[in-house]
Formats: sequence, structure tokens, C-alpha cells
Amino acid sequence: MTNTAVLQLHQRETFERNVTRALVAGAGAGVVAFVASRLHLPIPLSFLAVVGATLACVRGKALERLSLAAMATTLPALPWLFGLGPGWTVAMAGAVAGALMVKSRVTEKGEEGSLGAVRPGAMHYVGGALATAGLAVAGTEVAKILSSRMTDVQTPLLFNLAISGTIVALFAGLGSLASHVALKNDPVEAECEELIATTTGDFATQIAKGLALYRQAGQQLASLPREPAREELARTIQKLTKDAVALAREWAGVESSVHEDAYAALQKEIDELVRSAAAARDAVARQQLELAASSLKEELTRLAEMRLKRERVLAKLKAQVALLERARVSLIGMRSSHATVRAAEMSAVSRKLSALAAGQADEARLAHEVATTAEINANEKLVADFASREQIAAVKAEVSAVISPVVEVGSSTLTATDDEKLKN
Repeated sequence: MTNTAVLQLHQRETFERNVTRALVAGAGAGVVAFVASRLHLPIPLSFLAVVGATLACVRGKALERLSLAAMATTLPALPWLFGLGPGWTVAMAGAVAGALMVKSRVTEKGEEGSLGAVRPGAMHYVGGALATAGLAVAGTEVAKILSSRMTDVQTPLLFNLAISGTIVALFAGLGSLASHVALKNDPVEAECEELIATTTGDFATQIAKGLALYRQAGQQLASLPREPAREELARTIQKLTKDAVALAREWAGVESSVHEDAYAALQKEIDELVRSAAAARDAVARQQLELAASSLKEELTRLAEMRLKRERVLAKLKAQVALLERARVSLIGMRSSHATVRAAEMSAVSRKLSALAAGQADEARLAHEVATTAEINANEKLVADFASREQIAAVKAEVSAVISPVVEVGSSTLTATDDEKLKN
């Protein structure tokens, strides 16, 4: 079997929208450069085009858009203050613009509100900065060549600057591609997939079902506008899924130990020890085999108790998955609601799910503590009984070891006395 690497482009519509808007912004940058030249203001066209492409990608809430727009207009200007060469200046401005494009991609839907969806990470900031830096330099060189050709044919300065700005903005906008390629998974989704790969049986089935519901809820949330109620509900759904994963992970290692085959294998071993004890002719060997069988019977009882605990944990896991199903169903009818009503509904659903999850957790914890206390008492009694049986068996063995030589000596003495009487 061969593994083929696949380079996937995520949210292609968003990327195409940003590039299209960057083209318009580049043309606007050319117009601004034309006006600045008439006013004798030395504003570089490459700076205006890079800023326009960055502003075309700005998304998020009002405050986030304002802060990103402020950074997009000020930070790319810093390289021109350092007195570097033209190529390095444009490259550094493009690097700043690329990082801001990735940040805009993160704030578009909100990092907390992205459920079951891929999102940019640290490597995408680095990739976006490097890609935009190189593309901005390349776009500037292409614009210079094309501008000189248009000057030779006496193209009006306004058209010349507008086309040149469009080219630079196009190359800079293509740098945002790094924020749409090979994105890292949602951490909750990644935990679910990792657990499914290492778990079998009912727990794997429930986690797979929970992951499917988590992704469906994420898709429905992604279609809703970003608002505090939406992010609150997203955090609640994330917490429900994380709790389900943590619950299943606790039993992932012992799932095979409490399987029906393990129970049957232990019972078979006990039966063999019982048959061996019944067939043994030596009393001490028989006692040892019986003690071994008794010890395995206690382990069999403990294994049965673990199976009961597994049933309780599995029931709690199914309850968590049922809450995820309830959240998904609640999200279906919110898309057509009014904004105010939708926000109130999402807040109510979030609070209700949190309350239900907390109530189920408290009930399960109380029942588990009661059952655990009873099991501890029963185990202590079994340990005490087993210890007393071992002590009794050890005393019997010592007594037998002491009495047997005495009995043999006594019997030989009696036999010698009887022989003398017969002779007399």
C-alpha cells in the first residue's frame, strides 16, 4: 500500500473572494497614487497596493476589523522608515501583510466558534508571511516592466498606475493562499480521531457517533453570524465533546481486559485448577491448588465488578452523545429565526445543555461513589476471609508436618512391643 500526500485547499470561496477584492483594492491604490503624485506626495505605489490587498481580506467583529485595518495601514509602512533597499522594503511589507491576512482568516468566524473545522496555525503565519513577501517583490517587478511598456505607448498615467497597482495587489493577494492550505484540525476533532484509532467496541462506536454530531453542529454554527451567543453555544458543545472523549479514554486501556473472552478464559483456568485439585493425591498439593482456584475466583468476581462499572461509564457516554444530538437538532431551526430571537435561543440552549450535563455528571458521580463504597467493603471482607483461610491452611499444614513423624514413630514402637509379647 502506498501513501499519497494530498494538498487540499480549504474554503476556496473565501480565497477567491479575497483575491477579487484585492484586485479592486489594487486599482483603487493606483488612483490614490495618481492623486498623491498630483499633490506632490511621495507615496510608493507598492505600499498602497500591499495595504489595499491586506484591507480587502480584513474580517471579524467591528472592533477586530478596526484593529486589523489600523495595523494593515501602519505596520507595512515601517520598512520604508528603515532605509533598506527597494526589494527588501517591499518584501518586509509583504511579510507583515501576509501575517495580517492569516490573522484576518482566523477572526472571520472566530477561533472558538469553529467546530469540527480546520483553522490556521503558527506555521500558516510563517508560510503566509514568506509567500506574500516573495509574491509582493515579484509583483512589483512585473508591474515595473509593464509600466515601462505602457509608458512607451503613452498610456495615461492614471491607467498606468491603476493597472500597476492591480498587478501588485494581485500578487500580494495570492499570498493569502497559505492560510487556506494544509490547515490543522480542530483540537477536539483531532482527539476524537486519535481515540477512535486506538479504541474498539462500544466506546469507539459512541465516539465516532459523537464526532459526526460534533461536525454537523459545527457546520450549522458556521452558517450563523458571529455573535456572543453563538460562541457560548460553541464552547458548550466543545465541552460536551471533550468530556465524552475524556470519559472514553479512561476505559480505552481496559476495554480488552473486561471483554467476554477474558471472562471465559479466566473461568476456564479456574475449572482446570479445580479438576487438578480433585485429582491430586497429595494433601498439601491439593490445598495449594484449591487456594489458587479460590484466588482466581476472587479475580473473576472483581472482573465482573469491572464489567458493571464499564456499563455505567458506557451509559454516561451515551448520555453525553445524546446531548450532542440534542444540540444538533436545536441548531436546525435557528437559521430562519430573527437575529434577536436566534441569540436568545442559542443562549437558552447553551444554558440548558450545560445544566443537563452538570446534572448527569453529579448523578453519575453520586451513584459511582455509592457503588464504589459498597464494592470496597465487599472487597475488604473477601480479603479478610481469604487471609483467614490462608492462615488456617498454613496452620493445618504445619500441624500435619509435625504430627506425621510422631504418628509414624508411635506406630513403629507399638509394633515392636507387640512382637515382644508374642515371643514371650
